[in-house]
Amino acid sequence: MARSAAKLRSVPLNSPKTGALPDLTVGEIWFPADETANAAALHKNLTERLSGLRERAEVDPFGDPILMLALDLTRMLDKGEVTASGVEQLVQHLTARTFEARAARLAAYVGETDPVQNDAKLDALLRTVAEGRSFEDFAAQVQSLHYGIVFTAHPTFSTGLDLSRVMAALATGRDAAGAAISDETRAALMQSVALADHRPPRDLSLSVEHSWCLEALGNAQTAMERLHGLVLRLARELYPERWTELSPRLVSLATWVGYDHDGRADITWADTLRLRLIVKQAQLQRHRRTLAGLILEAGNGATATVLELLESLLALAEKQVADQIRAAVVAGQSLEDAQRFAYTLVQGMETALVDSHRLVTLTNRALEQNLAEGGALAERLAVLKASLALHGLGAGHSHFRLNSTQLHNSIRRQVGLETGPEDPAHRRSYYNAINDLMERVQPVSINVGSLLAEQASAKRMFMMIAELAKAIDRETPIRFLIAETESAFTLLTALYYAKLFGLEEQIEISPLFETVYALEHGDQIIEDALRSPHYRAYVQKSGKLCIQFGYSDSGRYIGQLAATFHIERLRLRLAGVLQRLGLSGVQVVFFNTHGESIGRGGHPTSLTDRLHYLAPPFSRAEFLANGITVKEESSFQGGDGYLIFQSPDIAYAAVARIVEVTLVPSPEADNDPIYGQGDFSTEFFATVKQFFGELVDDPNYATLLGVYGTAMLYRTGSRPVKRQSESWGRVPDLSHPSQLRAIPNNGVLQQLGLLANTIGGLGRAMSKDPDLCAALLKSSPRFRRAMALVEHGMSVSDLDVMRAYIDTLDAGMWLHRSGRTKLPQRREELRSVARHLERLDSHHRLTKVFRKLQGDFLTLRDHLAYCRSQGLDVPPVGLKESERDDLVLLHAIRVGLIHRIFLLATHVPDFSPQHGTTFEEMFARILHLDVEPVLDFLDDVFPARPDADAPAALDFGEPATYRGGVGQTYEAEHERLFRPMRGYFELIRRIGTAITYQIGAVG
Repeated sequence: MARSAAKLRSVPLNSPKTGALPDLTVGEIWFPADETANAAALHKNLTERLSGLRERAEVDPFGDPILMLALDLTRMLDKGEVTASGVEQLVQHLTARTFEARAARLAAYVGETDPVQNDAKLDALLRTVAEGRSFEDFAAQVQSLHYGIVFTAHPTFSTGLDLSRVMAALATGRDAAGAAISDETRAALMQSVALADHRPPRDLSLSVEHSWCLEALGNAQTAMERLHGLVLRLARELYPERWTELSPRLVSLATWVGYDHDGRADITWADTLRLRLIVKQAQLQRHRRTLAGLILEAGNGATATVLELLESLLALAEKQVADQIRAAVVAGQSLEDAQRFAYTLVQGMETALVDSHRLVTLTNRALEQNLAEGGALAERLAVLKASLALHGLGAGHSHFRLNSTQLHNSIRRQVGLETGPEDPAHRRSYYNAINDLMERVQPVSINVGSLLAEQASAKRMFMMIAELAKAIDRETPIRFLIAETESAFTLLTALYYAKLFGLEEQIEISPLFETVYALEHGDQIIEDALRSPHYRAYVQKSGKLCIQFGYSDSGRYIGQLAATFHIERLRLRLAGVLQRLGLSGVQVVFFNTHGESIGRGGHPTSLTDRLHYLAPPFSRAEFLANGITVKEESSFQGGDGYLIFQSPDIAYAAVARIVEVTLVPSPEADNDPIYGQGDFSTEFFATVKQFFGELVDDPNYATLLGVYGTAMLYRTGSRPVKRQSESWGRVPDLSHPSQLRAIPNNGVLQQLGLLANTIGGLGRAMSKDPDLCAALLKSSPRFRRAMALVEHGMSVSDLDVMRAYIDTLDAGMWLHRSGRTKLPQRREELRSVARHLERLDSHHRLTKVFRKLQGDFLTLRDHLAYCRSQGLDVPPVGLKESERDDLVLLHAIRVGLIHRIFLLATHVPDFSPQHGTTFEEMFARILHLDVEPVLDFLDDVFPARPDADAPAALDFGEPATYRGGVGQTYEAEHERLFRPMRGYFELIRRIGTAITYQIGAVG
C-alpha cells in the first residue's frame, strides 16, 4: 500500500434497506475534495468531445482522437476547468458504470437465475431422461459423472470478495440469503459501489484465495444438493420401490488451490497439507449443519438416535482436524514442529476419520429408520448420503500439479536420462528403462520425516499425496496434473512414482497438453504410453483416462482460435487411438483448463455457449459412436471464475446450465457443415497460427508487451513478483513473450486496447475465402460460435487506443507539442520528456509491430462487415455502443494521466547516483510506468520529514542550534510532485480495473 494513502473505511450495507449484503470498503481519496465537481456532467462532456474528435478523424486520418482528448484533459487541468479531484471522481463514476454493466452481462451469461424456475427446467429435463426407461437405465444416467467443476487459483482476483458478492447479488436480483433485492436496495447498492475500493484485496495471499475458493465450493455444493434433491424426488415418484438405491452424481467439484506447485516455490508441503485439512474441516462443518436441522425435525424417534450418533462422530472428527490444522500452521518452522504435526496427524487418524464408510453406513441406517417412521426426512437423508458418496471428506476433490521437467529431474539418475526423453538417439532406451523400473518396483512407506529429507520436488509431491491419502482422506481420487507434457516417458515416470509410493489406485495421472508440439502429437504421446503394459493395465484398472488441455499458453503462442481448433482435432484423434487399442470401455476425462476471458478460451455470450465451445457436440458424439463415455471438466479460474458461484442462486444457475448441456446429446452434433470443409478449416486455422507464430517471434512484439508491462494493473494473484534485474535502476527488457505468464500477457493486451491473441491473424485467414466464411457463419453453429469470440474481441479493441499508448512514447510527438505551446514552462517540460524518450528508443519498434496488427485488424473489420451484409441474421456479439464509448473514454483519460505523470517527473530534483541508480535510469522507469517503486525510492532520497532516529533528533546532554543538510526536508516536493504522481498512478490502475470490468475478465 502506498505510504501516503488515505485510511480506508467501510460502508455498512447490512441494514433493513439492503438486507444480507456485504460491507464495502470505501476507495482511497488521493486529491483534495472538490465539492463542485460533477462526475456525470464531466462524463457527458468528455464523451461528446471524444465523439466530435472521432468524427473529425474521418476527415483528418492523421490525427488520433485519443491523444487529442488526452491533450484536452491536460489543458482543462492546467486552466482549472477540471480539478484532479474531479478526474478522480470521474474515474470512480466510470468504474461504477462498468461494474454495473458487467453485473448485467453476468446475469445474461448464466441465464435463468430464479431457483424455482431452474427447478422446473431441470425437473422437465430429468423427466425426459427418465421417460420410458427402467430404473437401471435411469440410474446409469444420473449416477455417471458427466461434468467436473474445478476451481483454480489463477491470478484473476481483480477486485475484492465483497464487491464480487455484490455483483452476484445484482446479477441474480437476490442477496446471499435468497431474498429479492428491491429497486430501493439496488439504488443503495450502486451508491456504495460508486464509493467502493475497486481493486484486489491488499492482503491478497494464498490463504485469502483459498478462503474465497471455499466459499465458491460451498455455494456449488448447495447447488449440487438441490439438484440431487430433484433427482431423488423424481425417482421416488417414478420408482417408489427402488429410489433409495440411488446416489446421484452428475457433476463433481474439485480444487487445486494450494496444491498447484507448478512455478510456486512459495507453497510448502506444510501449506498444502494444512489447506487440504481446511477443506476437510469445511466439509465436516457442512455435514454437521445439515445434521443439526435434521435432528431438530426428527424428534425423539429412532431416526434421531442414529443422527445423533452420526453427529457425535462428526463433532469428534472436526475437533481432531482443528488440532491438526493448528499443528500444520507451524509445522514448517522447525523439525520439532514438524514432528508434533506428524504425531497429531498419525495418532488422530481414527478420530479425524480417513474415509466416509461409517458415515455412509449410519446415514443409510437413518434413512431406513425414517422410512419406517413415515419418510418425512427421507429425501434429505438420501441427499446427504449422495454428498458423502460423491465428495467424501472434502468440499471438493484435490488436483495436484507440477511441471514435466520436475519429474524428469527426479528420475534422471535412475534411467540415465542425459538428454530430452524424446531424443531419437536414446528414446527407446529411456522407455525400456522406466518400464523395467516399474517391473521391479516395490511400494515403500514414508512419513513426514521422509518428506522433509527429500530434495527432488516431484518425489516430494508424491510424498505429500501419500501422507494425504494415508492420514487425511483414503478414498477420494486425487488428480495428478503434469504441465508441459510432451512425452509418454513423462507419464510412465509418474506411474512409476505412483507405484513406488503406493498410490496407483488413488491417483489419476493426467498430461497437460498446452505446447504446440503437444497439441500436434498428443495422440501419439497417449498411444505410446498405452503401449506400455504397465500404463495400459493402470488405465484399464482405473477405468478412466485423464487428459488436460491448456487454452491460455497455447492461445498466446498460436492464437486462441487456432489453439481451440488444434484441441478439437486432438480430441477426435484420441477417439481413434482408444478404439484402435481396444480401450473403448474406458471413460475419457477431458479437463479444459481455460479462463473466463476470450483470450483464454472463455466464450463471451453465455455459459451454454462456453460449454459447447470447449466440448463441441460433434466431438462428443464421435466418442459416443465409438462406445467411449466422456466426462468434461472446466476450470473456473480465480476471482473471475468464482464469481459464477458467488451466491447459492447464481451457482445453481451455473449447475443447471451444465446439466442441460451435458445430460442429453445436442442436435448440433449432426450435419454441421464445418466438418465437411476439412481443407478449409485446416488452412483457415493454419493461417491464424502462421500469423501468430510470426508475431510471437517478432522481438518488437515482446517490446510491445514489455514497454508498460503489467504496470497499469494491480497485482491480481498471490504469486510472488520476481525481481528481473539485480540492479534496481536498470529497466528490464522483455525479449520474448514466454517471459510473461499467459494471464499477464493477455492482461497487457487488454490494457493496451487491442486483443491481439484473439483477433490476430483472422483478417488474413478470412481473406482466403470471404464468401465461404459468410456462408459458414450462417450455417455452422461451430464456426459461428468460434467467430463470436472474434466479434467480441473486435468490440473491445480500438486501433486509436493502442496507437495513443504507443505514440505517448514518441519523442517527436512531445517535441511537436513543445513547438505549439505558448507556455514557457510547459515547453521545457515537453522537451525534457522528449529527451528521455530519445534515450528509451522504443517507439520505432512499437510502430513496426503496430502496423502489422493494424493491417490485419482493418482487413478483419472489412470481412466481418461483408459477412454481415450477406444476410447473417444473428445479432452482433460484443459491447453496446454506450459501453464501448465508456471503454474508449477510460483509455483516453488514462493516456492523459500518463502524460501528467511524465510532465510532473520533469520537476523531480536531480540527485547524485544512489543505490546504483542515476536520474536518467529513474526517469526511464517512469516512462515504463514503474511508478510506485520509483516514488518509494524518491521518498528515501527526498524525505518529507526528518528521521526520528537521526542523531539530531536524539538527546546528547546539551542543546544544538545548528541544522545542516541532514535535517533538510522536502515537504514541498512531496505535496507538489510525489503525492500527485502517486495519486495519478493509482487512478491509472483503478482505470485498469474498470477496463477489466468492461471486457469481462482479467487476461
